[in-house]
Amino acid sequence: MLTIIGIVALVVFTIQVYKTAAGTGRNAAAWAAITAVIGISIQFVFPVIIGIAIGIYYAATGTPVDRIEIEMFGLLTIISILGIVLSLVGMWLVTKHVSKVIDDDPRAVAPPPPPPTFDQGS
Repeated sequence: MLTIIGIVALVVFTIQVYKTAAGTGRNAAAWAAITAVIGISIQFVFPVIIGIAIGIYYAATGTPVDRIEIEMFGLLTIISILGIVLSLVGMWLVTKHVSKVIDDDPRAVAPPPPPPTFDQGS
């Protein structure tokens, strides 16, 4: 169930970032790809790597193979939930950044006109 929620959030955030980036004049495809990579890596890749590292630790310390799954279940559930929460935070930060309107380059703006000179009536 949590995986489905994470996938739905990943798709929704990616689409939203694409639309927002296109509306603010940014590279929409690149920002959508960045959002997808952040979501996938934090939700799926990092928890798998952490799980493998913990499994290797348990195997190296001599925990019986049939007990490793039982020992790791609670910890991996917490890591999975934490991965989804951190993924949502990361994708939200990308959305927040992309939603900012890009200011015009101050050097590209024409300088103001010179102040008027009033004829003093000499």
